[in-house]
Amino acid sequence: MKKQLVIAVLLVVARASLADMAEIKYPYTFKYEGNPLVRYVSSTDPDAHVWDDVVWVYCSQDYPRQPGDTTSYDHMDGYHVFSSSDLTNWTDHGEIMNSRDISWAEGGWLWAPAAARKDGKYYLYYPVKDKQRRWVIGVATGDSSAGPFKDIGHPIAGTTGIDPAVFIDDDGQAYLYSNDALVGKLKPNMIELAEPMRPIIYGPPGVMSDGHKKFREGSFMHKRNGIYYFSFTNQSNKDYQGFYAMGSSPYGPFEWKGPMAPKPDGAQYHHSTIEFKGQWYDFYHVGGAAFKPEGYNGSRRIVCFDKLFYNTNGTIQMVEQTTEKK
Repeated sequence: MKKQLVIAVLLVVARASLADMAEIKYPYTFKYEGNPLVRYVSSTDPDAHVWDDVVWVYCSQDYPRQPGDTTSYDHMDGYHVFSSSDLTNWTDHGEIMNSRDISWAEGGWLWAPAAARKDGKYYLYYPVKDKQRRWVIGVATGDSSAGPFKDIGHPIAGTTGIDPAVFIDDDGQAYLYSNDALVGKLKPNMIELAEPMRPIIYGPPGVMSDGHKKFREGSFMHKRNGIYYFSFTNQSNKDYQGFYAMGSSPYGPFEWKGPMAPKPDGAQYHHSTIEFKGQWYDFYHVGGAAFKPEGYNGSRRIVCFDKLFYNTNGTIQMVEQTTEKK
């Protein structure tokens, strides 16, 4: 009964909020009132970072299907970034980039983003289809975490696929991760590969060939107490969709550890992990009918976050996905 009430309330919010979106002026401030974090706009594929004691979350956006679309994701476009210094009071800085800003891209198809900061400059990485309809990874640069970001004019040579993630190690070396479980060093300029992308060995052959455990999308890397955690999504698993492995290098090989997160409500698991003020958090998105206005056709996913805990041996406890304020 409680879950049904939550869904009913969210449905009312979703229907009302789209009508109000035209009136929103950015930057727009709001308060966290329990999951989902953002209730007035689609906020998909969260890539979270902590810079100067502020949390920044970069998200893609779902839009309704249009005639001729082959998937619910054909018209994903326009990145938003959200920030908070206390995880309660948030600012939506508005749209920081759109596929129309990428001269070499087909238009639309702007999927899960990744962001990075190095030497005072900010980098926004994105998968997009070029004019030959090939998936490649592009990058834009900016002087502020809130943008604006300017595309460099071409994709990163040697990249393919979707779901980029960037990890910068303690020595300043940056690594680019993407589908299908690939990793490669970036040059110091952060816009070129320093080497060809290489496959990641994240588990034994039995795991890497198992249709319900193997890597499917959404690479992410974080580091804690000298241990590297490679995590990803298998959206075909009906019970658990977040999986991870632990290693001693950003390249691996990694020791397979198994699931870390259940299937989110109405969506596949796509996540990022941060430490903020001594507590670790898992950012992901949910979806489903509760988050769609009346007559909406397609996917509409919304960002959430929950606390992440570790066991004494460094393994990750199962994430508890909540709908109440923490």
